[in-house]
Amino acid sequence: MKDQFQLIENGIEENIGLLHLHAEGILTHPVANNRLRILAVFSCRDKMRRFPMEADCITLKGISFFSVRADISLPDIFYHYSEEDAVHKAEVAFEYCDAKGNWHVLPKSLTLEGRHFLPQCQKSSFWYGIYRKAAYLFCTLLLPVWLLDGWFAAKGYKKSPYLEAGERGKKAAFYHAHGLVKQITGYGYSVRERKTAYFAKQYKKACKKRKEAGNLLFLSERELETGGNLDLVRSYLQEKGESFDEFIDTRPVHKLPNSGIKRSAKLAAAASVIVLEDFYPQLHALDLREGTSVVQLWHACGAFKMFGLSDIGKVSHLGQDTKNHRNYSAAIVSSEAMVPFYSEAFGVAAESVMPLGVPRTDIFFGQEYSRNVRERLYGTYPGLAGKQVVLFAPTFRGGGNKDAYYPWERFLVDAFVEALPEDSVLVVKNHPFVKQKFCCKEENKGRVLDLTGQENINDILFITSLLITDYSSCIFEASLLAVPMLFYVFDLEEYVKSRDIYFDFASFAPGKQVKSFEELKEEAGKILSVSKLGGEEILENEEGQEEGWQEAEESEEKRKEFCSYFLGSLDGHSTERVSEMILSLLHNDGKGAVD
Repeated sequence: MKDQFQLIENGIEENIGLLHLHAEGILTHPVANNRLRILAVFSCRDKMRRFPMEADCITLKGISFFSVRADISLPDIFYHYSEEDAVHKAEVAFEYCDAKGNWHVLPKSLTLEGRHFLPQCQKSSFWYGIYRKAAYLFCTLLLPVWLLDGWFAAKGYKKSPYLEAGERGKKAAFYHAHGLVKQITGYGYSVRERKTAYFAKQYKKACKKRKEAGNLLFLSERELETGGNLDLVRSYLQEKGESFDEFIDTRPVHKLPNSGIKRSAKLAAAASVIVLEDFYPQLHALDLREGTSVVQLWHACGAFKMFGLSDIGKVSHLGQDTKNHRNYSAAIVSSEAMVPFYSEAFGVAAESVMPLGVPRTDIFFGQEYSRNVRERLYGTYPGLAGKQVVLFAPTFRGGGNKDAYYPWERFLVDAFVEALPEDSVLVVKNHPFVKQKFCCKEENKGRVLDLTGQENINDILFITSLLITDYSSCIFEASLLAVPMLFYVFDLEEYVKSRDIYFDFASFAPGKQVKSFEELKEEAGKILSVSKLGGEEILENEEGQEEGWQEAEESEEKRKEFCSYFLGSLDGHSTERVSEMILSLLHNDGKGAVD
């Protein structure tokens, strides 16, 4: 049986270019987490955009029946679209990714007139500007009314399109008032938006003064991490004798002084290549000068939790008209299989997503760094030397930094340590958001070490005999080092429902999954026993079945498949490939820049 796909409705509101799409069908491949996403893949000439749509889906006996509806703003589909493009037709194909990470093209497609994708004309007359400012002044006089309305929304007495689910308190009331006034007038009360507009104004002014750009600029709001992507590429280019500018300041734009904003805008205007390693919000407010390339190194390996434009329609502040991420000329990923996911999340063509590898992973392929980090850690923490190290590194629960926690009643430290072989120690590495501390008996303190906030987790992996985690992204680095993994997922169903992830967790996790604390203790002991003898020991259960080595072999095979799919481009030479690509952009007069 083949996949079936039927378009029920595909009408367009001509005056605003809104495509009303309704489709139904049957899928024969398993769906990840029983949650289906259909992607509408728009293409016109050299432009491409993967637009995600949430579908209602019911699976019976391995067959999934779905219905999907979406209202798609066609003028917002392509980042840059001109009258020249509009004379060509645009094609729309439909795809989905199954639970095993394989993509399937559905059997129907659309052809649309190119004129529907032209940006809507914005009113910009003098009198319209006066009207907006007058309306803003009037709305500001009524601000107490909007705040009261926001208070009702924050209390849950009414729904607000300007608030995330669960947002409460004074900030929520202010966000509601801000969103309401901005929708009416085009102006709001956000300091971030005002300073972002100032950044864009200063950039435009600097571009007028400097007619040509040819510099290389490293731009980041993240602290420069030794051994991070930006640091390694920067060092490589420095060794090559390449000159560059940098603006690295951890303060977000709304906390930057105007002098800092002005300086960063001038540096951006002078650059023909701008290199990022994370989201840099104010950069996406710019109409970049012709020939400027933006390279996104990104900080993560693989793709697990949804991010970027994959969240359109899921969070209130991210509309279809967002410019976030969409001006990247090149985005670096860890494997060929990651290209469609990053293409979707960044809103760029697949050709702009380059599987050149992740520079910070090069250390996992060299013996010198491994030897040095082992010596340093054993010297700093002598209690770890000669022991089997069990690293417990779970992710947080809760909505974010302010309410993050881990349910320690689910992981009883004393009971776990006492169940482990005597030659093993437990290292705890909490997510940085989690502030709470665990407790253990005095007699167990010699076998328990909390390194939260003290060591880079990647360094700890070099001395780890067993990693116990849940939904943390550290599994990518652990896979590269062939560290045995155990997934303690007591809340798997609840977590998958509350978080959007690209894959079926049960299928892709490179290790055994357990849901009870008793099973966790038992499986951890098994893995450590097999690991200690290099897999030569055979464990017998009550029925006398040989299972220890067999399970280890199965986990290793799953790890290799995981690495091939998510990390296939990593080989210890990522820094060189990425840096040389940046040099080619820099010295080829903007080749590869956003069109």
